[in-house]
Amino acid sequence: LSHSCPWNLSRKCQLPSLLIFPNPPQHEEPPSTKASQEAALLEEERTRVLASVDQLKSRAKELEQQLQETAREAEMERALLQGEREAELIQLQQEQKAVQQLQERMSGLDAAIHRDKERAKVDAERKELERLRALYSELKRQLDNCPESMREQLQDQMQREAEALETETKLFEDLEFQHLEKESRLEEEREMLSQQLLHSKAESHRSVARRKERLAALESQANQIRLQAAQEADRLGKEKATTLQMLQKEKETLLALERRYRVLTGGSGFPKASTALREVYRSKMDGGSSSLAWPKGGSSSSQLNVATLGRSPSPKNSLSPQNGTGSLPRNLASTLQDIESKRQLALQQKGQQVIEEQRRRLADLKQKAAAEAQSQWEALHGQPLPPSPYSPLIHHSILHHHPPGGLGLRANEDGERAYDTLSLESSDSLDTNLSTSGNSACSPDNVSRYSGTTAAVPEARESSSEQEMELRRQALEDERRRREQLERRLQDETARRQKLIEKEVKMREKQFAQARPLTRYLPIRKEDFDLRSHIESSGHSVDTCSHVILSEKMCKGYLVKMGGKIKSWKKRWFVFDRLRRTLSYYADKHETKLKGLIYFQAIEEVYYDHLRSAAKSPNPALTFCVKTHDRLYYMVAPSAEAMRIWMDVIVTGAEGYTQFLN
Repeated sequence: LSHSCPWNLSRKCQLPSLLIFPNPPQHEEPPSTKASQEAALLEEERTRVLASVDQLKSRAKELEQQLQETAREAEMERALLQGEREAELIQLQQEQKAVQQLQERMSGLDAAIHRDKERAKVDAERKELERLRALYSELKRQLDNCPESMREQLQDQMQREAEALETETKLFEDLEFQHLEKESRLEEEREMLSQQLLHSKAESHRSVARRKERLAALESQANQIRLQAAQEADRLGKEKATTLQMLQKEKETLLALERRYRVLTGGSGFPKASTALREVYRSKMDGGSSSLAWPKGGSSSSQLNVATLGRSPSPKNSLSPQNGTGSLPRNLASTLQDIESKRQLALQQKGQQVIEEQRRRLADLKQKAAAEAQSQWEALHGQPLPPSPYSPLIHHSILHHHPPGGLGLRANEDGERAYDTLSLESSDSLDTNLSTSGNSACSPDNVSRYSGTTAAVPEARESSSEQEMELRRQALEDERRRREQLERRLQDETARRQKLIEKEVKMREKQFAQARPLTRYLPIRKEDFDLRSHIESSGHSVDTCSHVILSEKMCKGYLVKMGGKIKSWKKRWFVFDRLRRTLSYYADKHETKLKGLIYFQAIEEVYYDHLRSAAKSPNPALTFCVKTHDRLYYMVAPSAEAMRIWMDVIVTGAEGYTQFLN
């Protein structure tokens, strides 16, 4: 090489450039000396390239492992979502089966009602009763037309037939009553089952809608996870391809170096590379952002310029003017021994710093994962979500957030200012100025600090790989538990709000129900109260109403009442008694068979059924209501005047109506 060679030679040949002295000497060096220097530089460049090849191979292997881990995580999440989906489908089938069982039970009940054998017995007894009635009528007609001699015989026969007719009538009435009771019971059971079936169907439809929405959400999550896994696999695949391309270029560079070395040495190959030297280069490349500090001399005439190659050159002791032509490997070996002697001390000094750096990166990763989970939740449910510690699927390792290392190394801008930093002008060459005046040796503190940092990072990388896998598994499990907890809280909150709404509606209905459309009077508790004169003074004509018997203390008459459990309408004889302070009703006006009793203290309101709420009322226009503490009575009067009289009579005993006292 001539002294007119440029300062930074192009990398077209993938060879290092030789740095020349700023003040070239007055005589040329012998060709053998220049060849030996270039051979030494080629050996060092080959060592650097081998270290770079090892690093790229390691990086390619790590990328392959990340691809496999991403595939495993995606499969695990898919299995979890599939399990949830199957559980939802099983519950949906169970609900549909319960509704189907209710439908079958109702169908069986309808069939039992239609094929009841009691109906045939009642029909047979009815025919027998009609036959006896016809026979009795015939005997009675014959008795009127028969001669006097046969009258006594016909009377005896007629007496026997009358007794048989009475017995048959009682039997028929008993059978008919039993049959009606059974039909009423079956009808009530059928109505209850019908309501239960309708409620179950409505609940099933709501549940089906909820579960379909849940299945859609699970399917959306599965699609999003598949998309994330595909994007991550694509990114890792591109990075792996780039790494393999760089590896191929380094191998081509290595072949070019070997060819050049054979040309210089006359056909002999490279000597066996030092393992320690390759490890130093590899650790410098892993560090990627540090450089050694070297002293800078003040006199330019006493400087020796030595060109070295690589991203991170191995540290060397300073050379004096007397040993400027000394052996480079010998100086490098002495520096390596110094680094190894201080390695343990540097690890202790820098270990805590590396741990804090890893914690900071882990916290950043958690924040990113929480933001991603919140955005996913808002996209699915349309409401904000408190930040969670982990994301459902963590793809990036906390150990791969270092900037990707290139083939060049920038100068350390924030090192100790007591020493000048190593200056790198290109990715191929390294210019080192070693001063012979002032501080002429490398700072031991800087060397030990740098070696400790570069040695701690690979160890932290190895020790954190298992932690990363554990973090991913734990993140998946925590996210699933958190999602289930949020769903339970959402369901509880929905149920609570529904109860509040129902309670509020009931309270509103109760307030609205306090209106009394046609009852203008308050309960009267006076002992000398004259009920008849009070009703007549209200404008009612008691004498013209034949359906009501009214005295000073009592009111009697027929009303049709709807049953409580069996919603059937029965005609009952009602007695309003101010002496006993009761409203009672009997089977007939003989008042022998008491059917029910209502005390004045239980009567709250009496009002006209203007809402037509009575089911199957015989006459809705004549229906009024008597409300008690535990039941609402629906009654139908025989006429409009009788209904108005009964309402004004009963309201005088509505002692349960105490709202006016407030």
